[in-house]
Amino acid sequence: MDFDLTEEQKRFQEATRAFATRELAPRAAEIDHDARLPEGHARRLGDAGLLGLTIPSAYGGSGGDFVSLSLAIEEIAAACASSAAIVGTHVALVARTLLRAGSDDQKQKYLALLARGASLGAAAIPDPAEGTTLFAEPSAAGGFVLDGETGPVILGPAADVFLVFAATNRAPNDPRLVALLVPKSAPGLTIEPAEAFVGRRAAGAALLRARGVRVDAAEVIGAAGEGASIATAALEDARIAVAAEAIGIARAAFEKAAAHVKRTQDRLKTPGLLGMQAQLADMAVDIEVARLLVLRAAHLADRGAPSSAERSIGKLFASEMSTRVAHRAMDILGARGGGASEGLGRHFRDARTTELVEESSGTQRSIIAQTMLKG
Repeated sequence: MDFDLTEEQKRFQEATRAFATRELAPRAAEIDHDARLPEGHARRLGDAGLLGLTIPSAYGGSGGDFVSLSLAIEEIAAACASSAAIVGTHVALVARTLLRAGSDDQKQKYLALLARGASLGAAAIPDPAEGTTLFAEPSAAGGFVLDGETGPVILGPAADVFLVFAATNRAPNDPRLVALLVPKSAPGLTIEPAEAFVGRRAAGAALLRARGVRVDAAEVIGAAGEGASIATAALEDARIAVAAEAIGIARAAFEKAAAHVKRTQDRLKTPGLLGMQAQLADMAVDIEVARLLVLRAAHLADRGAPSSAERSIGKLFASEMSTRVAHRAMDILGARGGGASEGLGRHFRDARTTELVEESSGTQRSIIAQTMLKG
């Protein structure tokens, strides 16, 4: 087993870190406060090749593997978690779903636009705990007519196209889902801004309300009834992305805590210094373990190996670890840790949000347990 990154992966990681430090970090606090994306933000991510990761060059993408995507998202999240959420949502949920399950015509129509940031994608996947409230009635032309509404859709306010999962029946305990591509300009579709999440605020959220929205057959991904498996595959990819994001957030918090200890260690009394050093050591171990788990899941994904449990393990550990590390960093800085200037409050909110999105920690535990019991 080789734990070393390839030279190409190392170069890409370094280039992404330089881009994130230069272009994203200086405005991270501002866009979090404003809870909206600045004009041209997605285009800058696209110009850097980040929105086309894992998409082949034949479709206008940047290429690269899932390990590279994970490395990139960690670097972006260390600078700006909202930007990492954009890349993860856009690539893992939307672009990769099109690549995996879309028709040739759909790939040709959408992937190049998505890869360069000319079009931004978001996904509306129903939460099993809340049930499906968006329904698709078959039309005579082979498409569907959408009615109903979604829950909060991350990146909804800024998205140009939505990957929507709607029920073709009204059985609450056994919905048959269909995956559809719906442009924001579709007649009958209303995009209503929702309250921003506690973290990753600039990515935003919106509710989609459909009243007789007609979706052509050409915009249907897969067949009716296959939507659940398509959604599951999308969420499994997104779990790796969110886990990588959580690591970047934790790393940013750790670096601020370590810098504080370096600045103050000469005037600290021995017991206090030893306590801080112990906390830093625990934080470093947490981050390293999470990174190994996530890179393993990404490596399995690149090989096409079954990895549902590994993805959930990575997402569960990394997200809870990130919240724990951000909390410890705030403890180390004391009263300063709660101030806006240090950014630790933002890191804590961002970290906590990674526990909630792309299905909660409770859901990850269920997936892991069910997989283990099958074995």
